[in-house]
Amino acid sequence: MQGSGKKNNLEDYSKVSPWVEAGNIDWSCITSDLKPKRYGKNEVIFYQNCVSDYVYLVKEGRIRLDIYSQSGEEKTLFIADKGTFIGELSPIDGLPNICRAIAATDSAVYLIPKAEYLEQIHSNIKFASDLLYLFTLKIRSLVDDIKQLSFNDSYYRVCDALAHLVRQYATHTKEGYKLNMKFTHQEMGSLTGLSRVSVSNIISDLTSRGILKKESGYVIIKDFDSILSYLNDKK
Repeated sequence: MQGSGKKNNLEDYSKVSPWVEAGNIDWSCITSDLKPKRYGKNEVIFYQNCVSDYVYLVKEGRIRLDIYSQSGEEKTLFIADKGTFIGELSPIDGLPNICRAIAATDSAVYLIPKAEYLEQIHSNIKFASDLLYLFTLKIRSLVDDIKQLSFNDSYYRVCDALAHLVRQYATHTKEGYKLNMKFTHQEMGSLTGLSRVSVSNIISDLTSRGILKKESGYVIIKDFDSILSYLNDKK
C-alpha cells in the first residue's frame, strides 16, 4: 500500500458508514413511558422473515442486522448504534422483517408497539422527519455496500471499514488511533462480503507493514494516513 503524498483529513472522509448512528435525535416522544429491554451479546432480537409486534429503538449498544441463506451463508447489512430504529419497515408495508437482528454487544433496546409507532408517523411531523433522515442514512449505507461489492476489491473494503471505525469509534493516542470496540475477523468478513480467511490475511498484511497492531484485543491504527491515502487514490 502506497499513499499519494497528499494531505488527508479524517473529517473529509465519507460519512456514509455501515455503522448507522442517530444518537443526536431526541426520540423521547415515543420512549418517555418505556423501559428498555436488555439483550446480551449474541442474543437474537428478531429473526429474518418473522412478524413482530414491535418496532425497536437502540438505546445503547450495537445491533447487527444480517441476512442469511438456506445454506447458512450470512451477510451483514449494517450495524445499528444508539438512536437507530430497526424493524421499522414491517408496520408500514405489512410484510415480515427482512433480516435478523442480533446484539453485537450487550445492548438496551426500546420495544415500541407498532400502533404507537404508526400514530407518531401520522401525527408528529418532527418524528416523521427524523425517521426519514434515518431512512436516508440506511439507504445511503446500503447503496455504498452495493458499490463496494460491485466495484471494490477485498483490500479496499477492509481499509474502508477500518476508516469508518476510526472516524466513529477511535481515540487518538500517542501510538495512533485506538479503536474502543473489538471485532472478530468473521464479523468484519460478514460486513464486507469477504471470508474470515481473507480478512485475516489483509489484517496480517497491514500489521506486517506497521500500519496497525493489536493490543489486548483492541486494534491500534499506527499509520492511518497511509490507509486514507490508499482509499483516496482508489476513488
